[in-house]
Amino acid sequence: MKNDAMQRRAGGVKLSSIIFCVTVLVAGLPTRGRAQVNSGSDGSDGAFNPTVNTTINMTSRPSGIYQYTSVNIPSTVTVTFTPNANNTPVVWLVQGNCVINGFVAVSGSSASYTAAGLGGPGGYRGGGGGPAATSGQGPGGGLVGASYGGNASYATLGGTNYGTPPGPTHGNTFLIPLLGGSGGGGTTSAAQYSGYGGGGGGGAILIAASGVITIAGTGGIIANGGSGANEPYTSSFSGGGGSGGAVRLVASRTTGSGSVTANGGITTGGLGRVRFDTYENDFSGWIAGVFTQGSQFIIVPSAGQLPQLTVTSVGGVPVSASPTGALYTPDAVLSAQQNNPIPILVSCANLPLNTPITVSVKPMNGSPVSAVGYNTTGTQASSTATVALNIPRGGGLIYATAATSH
Repeated sequence: MKNDAMQRRAGGVKLSSIIFCVTVLVAGLPTRGRAQVNSGSDGSDGAFNPTVNTTINMTSRPSGIYQYTSVNIPSTVTVTFTPNANNTPVVWLVQGNCVINGFVAVSGSSASYTAAGLGGPGGYRGGGGGPAATSGQGPGGGLVGASYGGNASYATLGGTNYGTPPGPTHGNTFLIPLLGGSGGGGTTSAAQYSGYGGGGGGGAILIAASGVITIAGTGGIIANGGSGANEPYTSSFSGGGGSGGAVRLVASRTTGSGSVTANGGITTGGLGRVRFDTYENDFSGWIAGVFTQGSQFIIVPSAGQLPQLTVTSVGGVPVSASPTGALYTPDAVLSAQQNNPIPILVSCANLPLNTPITVSVKPMNGSPVSAVGYNTTGTQASSTATVALNIPRGGGLIYATAATSH
């Protein structure tokens, strides 16, 4: 998944936040009797037994994958994360048991005045506030509003924030691929203030254990969305809330009476997704989010096997290979003379030919627009689609999505 955006100013078109996301529906694998789940961990990170509050800096782990022999988090300990440059989800592979008596938190942060809230690892940042306010990032990001930013959505629709609609729902129940939550939209103005930022989307975490996963009554996993900033005295104006993120647990047995939460931020961001893939679910605790259970024991799909979309050019202008996702560092600049409709080239990998590819634009002001094309050129391994779209003047977000059951 890649991030980027679009902004037009001084007669030109600046693309500074394009979100490329593919939503994939993966069929459940048949269960052939009772078996032991193999997490695939090689144990190279040893035992994880923190005794104090710990922040794991993921910058040195670009894959986001940690391979433990065992995990034991005491009731007095909270584990948080600093996302890596690729903004990958957190993946813990555990050879033995994973016991959580404390807390593991991948939540998005709340906005502060015009500054957007950041997404948790694997989640998306909110939109900034002010005269050049932006929509929340991510496929379910909330739209910009004049005084109220749109709430983000994920498994459920976020609430309408005083007339500003939420972003669209997205993703699938299997959490393959594993996606975090989207950010809330910012506002262009708010009474005596210059606007408010949107909350960041909740992050995403996968814990797979060859033994038992236990979330004790004193502990929990938190993947909530951040709240939008609001007017400090009356709370009459606000940015949108980020959506909840994603939690996936894979083990032969899950147990405990703790909590797993993927709530949206205030204002009402949409709920995230919680998935247990297990033979025995003895967990009796609290789950907040859209919950599903099954026995889909694909843990980390083989490299290069998942479908992938990449927007490679807009109006013939190449998009940055390392998009920033920030308006102040545009990834492509279009001439003011560029006429609509503008062709958008989408490169596809591991996607069946003739799959519908939807390219959408969320402008800073106004309703989203979208168009559908098909990847008719190439092979299933590598193909391209050209989608012609009338791009409105002004800043916003561009993103591409596809859905397939193959």
